Formats: sequence, C-alpha cells, structure tokens
Amino acid sequence: MIIFGLGNPGSTYRLTRHNIGFHVAERFAHHYKKRFRTKQGYQIAVVGFSHTTVHLVKPQCWMNRSGSVVRRYMEKAQDDFMVISDDVNLPPGRMRLRLRGSDGGHNGLRSVIEEMSSQDFPRLRIGIGRQGEDLAEYVLGAFKRREKRILDATIDKAVEGLTIYFTAGFQKAQNFINSVNLSENE
Repeated sequence: MIIFGLGNPGSTYRLTRHNIGFHVAERFAHHYKKRFRTKQGYQIAVVGFSHTTVHLVKPQCWMNRSGSVVRRYMEKAQDDFMVISDDVNLPPGRMRLRLRGSDGGHNGLRSVIEEMSSQDFPRLRIGIGRQGEDLAEYVLGAFKRREKRILDATIDKAVEGLTIYFTAGFQKAQNFINSVNLSENE
C-alpha cells in the first residue's frame, strides 16, 4: 500500500494548513520509528506490518502538481494507494475516509484524479475549516494556537485510524475515523 500525503515542499509552507497530508504521513512514520529519505521528486518512509508494507510518500512538488508524482510512482508500483489531504469543507477536528469520490474543490486531489484518470482511490481528508474570503491565503496560512492543539489531536487520531486500516481493514478504519469529532464547533 502506498500513502501519498499531500502538501507543498519547503520551509515556507512547512507549518501551513495545506500541508496537513505531510503532517499525517510524518506522524505515522514517527509513530513507527521510521524516517523519510529523499528521492528524486518525493520523500519516502517505509513501515512494515505483519501482512503488508506501507510506503509513505510526500511529493516534493507544488500541491496542484501532486498527481504527476503519484502517476510516476504508481507506474513502477503494483499496489493500491491512498491520498491524505486537507479539506476546507470539514471543521478542524473532523476527518473523512472514503473509498472514492470527487476532488471536492481540492487542487491536489484534482491533479491526482486527472493524472490517474480515476476517482476510484481511497482518500483521507483532514478538516482545516475555512475562514475569510481568500481561500489560497487561508490554506497557505499557519495554524493558529487553538487550531494547532485541535489538529495535533486529530493527526494522532488519523495515525490510529490508519493503523486500524492496516490491521483490521477499511470498514473498521472508516467507522473509527469518520466518528472522530474534536471540533469546537459541534
């Protein structure tokens, strides 16, 4: 299984809302004491479970071009993949795991769908909410202190949910992940 955590490369974007896919992949690798290695066009960490090996991949290109890295990686991989991304339509503290679906207005997911010519791949969407009129400014902005506390806890739950996915299957992971509600709004 390959997990693509979406984000933007570089220190300028490191702590932005749009990089939540990177953060989940990094926390998952850290939880299993694995480190990322840099390859041409991406960073990778590998985690082994009893029945599967998980490749955590962070594309090192702009979010809107993530699909090209996914396509190139998948051309040599004979495995299933999942994409982890932020979602402005979910409040901070909420997540959704789905087997397939549209891009929901997310440029990174749109790029993956276009490059793979398919919407049929699992995706884990992490809520970052939406504030203000300028969406680009918001997603490329840093987490506020209150948001960071909620999102840190959400990332921990995402790692727990991914572990359930690899040990007990999609349905149990979906039930767990989709029931997480750390949002202050609900």
